[in-house]
Amino acid sequence: MAHELLLHAVSITSWIGKAFFLFSDASNQSAEIEIGAEIFAAELIYPEQMFSGNLLSMGVTLGSCTPQDLVVLKRETKTTLSYAGLAKRAEFLGFAPQGSLGKVAWKKLEESIYGVPFYKQRITRARGS
Repeated sequence: MAHELLLHAVSITSWIGKAFFLFSDASNQSAEIEIGAEIFAAELIYPEQMFSGNLLSMGVTLGSCTPQDLVVLKRETKTTLSYAGLAKRAEFLGFAPQGSLGKVAWKKLEESIYGVPFYKQRITRARGS
């Protein structure tokens, strides 16, 4: 929601009475606005300072972050930031080498660490698999 709020509040401004409203037009959205909206939403959901502090408290140092570290971080902090968002942030802040977290099967990795979620177990049993 934060991403969409910022993304769609960037173009046309209008005064109606004493209230200030922002409207947007998809034709003038740019890559810079999209990136800014992503950064805004990520910072709102899980601030960089908290992210860095949590990784450091787990013993993860600059350049040493693994996909497993991010799965544990997501589970322990209960953040709603996506794995892709966590990976981008880890690389951007230097916790992981650039490109090292790009092609990870996050859900499979999560299941290998924590097991298959209960709701998936029920679906599998119901299908007879």
